[in-house]
Amino acid sequence: MELTNLEPLPILVFSNLLMVAFLLLLGRKGLSEPYTFRPWRRYLMILVSLVFCLFSFWGTDWFHYAEMYFNILYVSGFNTSLESVYSLIAVISPNYLVFRAIIWGGALFFLCLLFKHVSVSGDLLLAIFCALWLIDFGYGRVVLAYTLMYVGGSVLMKPLNGKILLSIMLGAALLALSLFFHKTAFFGVTLIVLALFPRLLNKRTFMLVMIMYPFVLLLVQLLLMQFMDTAVDYSERNSSSAAGQTYLNEDTREIGLAYLLHLILRHIPYYTVAWIAYKMNVNKQEVREVKEVKEVKEDEEDQEVQEVPSEIRFFSRLTVYCVLVSTIFLFDLGANTLTLYIRFMMYGFIPACVVLAWAWQHRYYPRLVKLTFLFGMAGTFYALLYSFYISYLGVAE
Repeated sequence: MELTNLEPLPILVFSNLLMVAFLLLLGRKGLSEPYTFRPWRRYLMILVSLVFCLFSFWGTDWFHYAEMYFNILYVSGFNTSLESVYSLIAVISPNYLVFRAIIWGGALFFLCLLFKHVSVSGDLLLAIFCALWLIDFGYGRVVLAYTLMYVGGSVLMKPLNGKILLSIMLGAALLALSLFFHKTAFFGVTLIVLALFPRLLNKRTFMLVMIMYPFVLLLVQLLLMQFMDTAVDYSERNSSSAAGQTYLNEDTREIGLAYLLHLILRHIPYYTVAWIAYKMNVNKQEVREVKEVKEVKEDEEDQEVQEVPSEIRFFSRLTVYCVLVSTIFLFDLGANTLTLYIRFMMYGFIPACVVLAWAWQHRYYPRLVKLTFLFGMAGTFYALLYSFYISYLGVAE
């Protein structure tokens, strides 16, 4: 069967919708105390998540990677835009599904290690991840870079069994390794390095960033224009510049109301979690344990339940930085940067998942947390339904 001739048929996209709905049903028990599953439910959710990634038909990248895979194997001298490591994986894979299993299976393995390492219920993390961000996880190969760098960052912030030197070596190695798995990994690694310094994010620096934001936009616009002009002047472009200009020149589909709603629903959770994450860092006073008394309202907005662990604060800073930097590319900079905005913002979904899960478990800004979850869940199902609609139109034509 020629996979390269396939298109996202409605029935294929609908299967993704059913898988996410099934995961939501499985994960609902993890959203309430004691925020744990029975082992069979946990392993079933992980297995279904892997199956979703293997058959992630809702986005066109599944078919693009299939074409790349066959071209690498059967087209002599084919110059792929994929990183060299994926060409190696393609060569050792007996078929395309094994190729995907190595990439997404590996990424899911590291993600589970991360969920187990941080000071949050792993089952709660899994439930929120499947409901809000699994579709992004199953979309592109960059997830392998995500998981490697975030495991590395979490190990640096929370050493393994108190072994500081070993943790530093392992964390640095994972950060360096992630750079080989996607061209944009430098973006995430840079954010991680900044997030390692807890005092960098406070009320004063945040206000300074807000004041400087217009000037940063102007600077980025000038740099982008210089990049575009330089790339056009070269008669022979290397692969890096060609790939970079492809991002900037990529034609964005005409944004109608339906697609605009898709963008809004998918990105609102990043901004609400970023606000929660910001509050975790600027509230420097010692937080107190809350006694169970009837007078304390469960939905008290400013209630802090306990000290926020260092690695949770680390992921909260990552979320804030990712949202601030990515939003720069949302504005009109004289080039089509919407693709960059979406790609860079996706670096924040794993840190946002950790922050949201901790806030959920400890009832930190509970109403905003639940509202974020509802927006995220609505965005997930809307994205799948929108993809189903687009695939239906393609068949109808």
